[in-house]
Amino acid sequence: MSALAFLLPGCEIDSVTVGGDKLFIVAHPIKEVAVCPECALSSQRVHSYYERKPRDLPIAGLVVRLSLRVRRFRCLNPACTKQTFAEDLSELLDPHAQRTNRLTAALYHIGQSLGGAAGSRLVNHLFMPASGDTLLRILRRRNRDEQPSPCILGIDDWAIRKGRNYGTILVDLERHQVIGLLPDRTAETLATWLRTHPGIEVIARDRSIEYARGIGEGAPQALQVADRWHLLLNLRQMLERLLSRLHSRLKRLPLPEELRPKSLTSSHIQFPRTSAEQQASQASRAQRMALYEEVQRRRAKQNIKQIAEQMGLSRGTVRIYYYAEAFPERGQHQRNPNALDPFLPYLERRYREDCKNAMQLWREIRALGYARSHRRIYQWMNQRRKQSVEYDSSYPVNYVHVQKNEFGNRLPSVKKLAWLLIREVRSLSENERMTLRQIRQDPTVETVYALAQEFAMMVRQGSATMLDPWLSACQDSGVTNLQTFADGVKRDYDAIRGALDTYWSNGQTEGQVNRLKMLKRQMYGRAGLDLLRTRVLYSSTEH
Repeated sequence: MSALAFLLPGCEIDSVTVGGDKLFIVAHPIKEVAVCPECALSSQRVHSYYERKPRDLPIAGLVVRLSLRVRRFRCLNPACTKQTFAEDLSELLDPHAQRTNRLTAALYHIGQSLGGAAGSRLVNHLFMPASGDTLLRILRRRNRDEQPSPCILGIDDWAIRKGRNYGTILVDLERHQVIGLLPDRTAETLATWLRTHPGIEVIARDRSIEYARGIGEGAPQALQVADRWHLLLNLRQMLERLLSRLHSRLKRLPLPEELRPKSLTSSHIQFPRTSAEQQASQASRAQRMALYEEVQRRRAKQNIKQIAEQMGLSRGTVRIYYYAEAFPERGQHQRNPNALDPFLPYLERRYREDCKNAMQLWREIRALGYARSHRRIYQWMNQRRKQSVEYDSSYPVNYVHVQKNEFGNRLPSVKKLAWLLIREVRSLSENERMTLRQIRQDPTVETVYALAQEFAMMVRQGSATMLDPWLSACQDSGVTNLQTFADGVKRDYDAIRGALDTYWSNGQTEGQVNRLKMLKRQMYGRAGLDLLRTRVLYSSTEH
């Protein structure tokens, strides 16, 4: 057996032998002239020979081992620092490589698709044995050589183990590709990475002070750009803290007479809660009330951090109770429609026709398409007998509730109210506009609303021309929450101004973080870690 159905680039095959599960191929280079890598002078003078035994792609289920008789040439240039040099075999394999280029390429693509551990199991079946660590080294080396230094960088944190360990993800925003995962989110680690990648011009990040410090130390020449989504998030969080403190006061505000609805018409009913649910709700409220009173008792002697650590609560929860003027009740949740809603007009009409048999009504609406059990019909029938209802004579099949005006004394949750102060008026529904008109009767909310709308408009339109006057207006507003927020903007002034004046944001980075979450959910343990190292950190430039 002296010939094969494939070629060795730049070499001639001398012999082929089979031994067990291996195929041994002896070959030698065929070029007569070699070029010195130092002085580029050609030479035909052979100094010595040596043998290289790299692995190659498998053949017919056999592991291939090459035996190449490589020559060392003597440089004919007396002034050259190299006296001898090995001939160039770059078409077949790299210097000092233990695998041919084509075998390395095959391992690279398998490792990129499957990761280290899973890829190792596959290549062993394909007669290209390699460990998982070897596949990861191939991926690191090739992508490090191919990747240019980024100019526009996105930075964010990601959970290695949620609540315990966090790392830092680095994204090239121009190439839409992850280029690095750091083991933590400290300023020192980030600064060290940035020093090894000079030439970065713009860095998009969230409002993290640690990242700001790391960028200042590692890439002081780069323009820092705060993420616009995080700016609106920080604005909403500030509004939530303010509204939590004012919520009890806002609930006492009357609805303007011209906006007060005469009655609320609905196509569904709200089934009453069971006694067990009511007891559980009351117990939960009593527990929250006890926590609120304890936080208020500690407030005079301890700060938020100390209270949170000693009571085992999150700082966000303590902050709400700490600044609240009265106990913050939970917001009223709107009921979601259920399967019975489309059939309520029919049930109401049959009830007025003196049909009080729940099973009969269930059989009738089941013929009309109702696919649930009869239990809901019994609940409706019991509530219908207890409640007093009014009917619209012009629309006899409509079911009309007489209930308390939810916009008079029952406000939405603090989070929903905060969004009302940020969103554009044209995007609000009629009920939301009524709620907004109601809470704007409070002078503090009216002041905050005007400034919140102005800041949100600057973020949406990408204009920083009004930023300085806005900061002055916040300081003159007399609202502590606004003044604190403005102080934070001043500390991060350059990054926020960059966010308002430039195109770049951290949206891509947030998307890559979500991709990491999906990969973590797909695979666990060692395989999941390998997948993160390969598919994300060392992804191909083709993505």
